Amino acid sequence: MTTSRTWLLAAGTLLLTTACSTPEERMAKLQLKQQRMELKAQQLAQRTDTRNEQRGKTQVTPVTDQRGPFENVVKALASCDASLAATLRQFSGAVQPAFVVTLKGPVAGIDVPDRHTPGRDRIAAAASAQAYGQTLSGYYDESVVINGQLQKMSWGFYSPATPEQLATALGAAIPNFKRTSRELDGKYTRMEIFERGGWHRTTRFDYYRGQPNVLGERSLVIEPSRDPAFPGSRIGCSVRGSQVAQFQDELRPELD
Repeated sequence: MTTSRTWLLAAGTLLLTTACSTPEERMAKLQLKQQRMELKAQQLAQRTDTRNEQRGKTQVTPVTDQRGPFENVVKALASCDASLAATLRQFSGAVQPAFVVTLKGPVAGIDVPDRHTPGRDRIAAAASAQAYGQTLSGYYDESVVINGQLQKMSWGFYSPATPEQLATALGAAIPNFKRTSRELDGKYTRMEIFERGGWHRTTRFDYYRGQPNVLGERSLVIEPSRDPAFPGSRIGCSVRGSQVAQFQDELRPELD
């Protein structure tokens, strides 16, 4: 018997069985389906409650040792971790005129229309935003999902300044920016790799970018902007790797 005939016979048998089932059997199947849907909804709600509980227990210290609100925010951004969310919470009132900030317990985040849609994952500053003498013209928050799995997330600010100008100004004030290395394409990078249970700095940029199965790659970057709506540069963080979904809760506790 050919494969196609076998498949047709199986499909016919299934249809015949379904057609011959009694109303009681069909009702039982419907109830079972509803129970499965309710169970999935409960599991989703439990995961959300657990995440909110962890967010409430988050003990992250905001950056407060700089002169102005946005200088504290940019210094926190340079760590590429949850301290940015804590610092935005601390200075939410001062940041709000320029960017919409959503408070979530002890943390907060800057809103963009849609993190998952290119072109809608960024927002222009609605008022003046200055840090270390540099203008912050916008904010971006990008999320790349492939086949339902989070592959990469990037977040940070736009500035009309050049990467060189930003590297000089920020590097003079913030150690993590001072530790960036200039690459051939003109961007400045500080990269860390997750291995042996922690983040470790590396300068082997090309090597790790060529590794598709890296657990986690976290980079602080000053790079030329490729968005004509925001000419100049981007200052921000990017995280990719097979465990990026797990890192999201740790590094971005303000996200749902």
